[in-house]
Amino acid sequence: MNLGRLALVFTILSLLGFGGGNAIIPQMHLDVVDSYHWITSAEFTRFFGLAKLAPGPTTTMAALVGFAVAGIVGSIVATIAVFVPAGVLCYAVGHVWERLRGNPWRERFAQAIKPVVLGLIWAGVVTLARGALDGWVTIAFALVATGLMLRTSLNQALMVLVAGAIGAFALR
Repeated sequence: MNLGRLALVFTILSLLGFGGGNAIIPQMHLDVVDSYHWITSAEFTRFFGLAKLAPGPTTTMAALVGFAVAGIVGSIVATIAVFVPAGVLCYAVGHVWERLRGNPWRERFAQAIKPVVLGLIWAGVVTLARGALDGWVTIAFALVATGLMLRTSLNQALMVLVAGAIGAFALR
């Protein structure tokens, strides 16, 4: 395994993360599942579910994918590659953004990217659904989870743990 390729993939993903980590899910899937075949679509979805138990699930996924590809060294490389470039870029852009405070261009730019970010996040949902929804039980889980998230203030990590426990028995 070429650690340089792993670093490059996650560096690029890091720099594409507009709208949060969920916005890069489709590209991450394309890279790690479809292009490089490092993991399967089902593994990708499982990694995402596991990563939801911790803050920053998409960046946690980088560590999980890196580990699957090249063990602990791969995990470290992928984690650094997904954090450092975005951090440096945010720091630099933050200074420019602050200088543009009150500028009408800044407000128009912010308004224009909102629907694009929403589209990126929606594409992430569709990508994850392809690897997760494989029968009536998993579809029911998704519908119940969606309903609970839209109508209650339940903790996401708790929902993932409960679903995992139920799934351990219901999906035998």
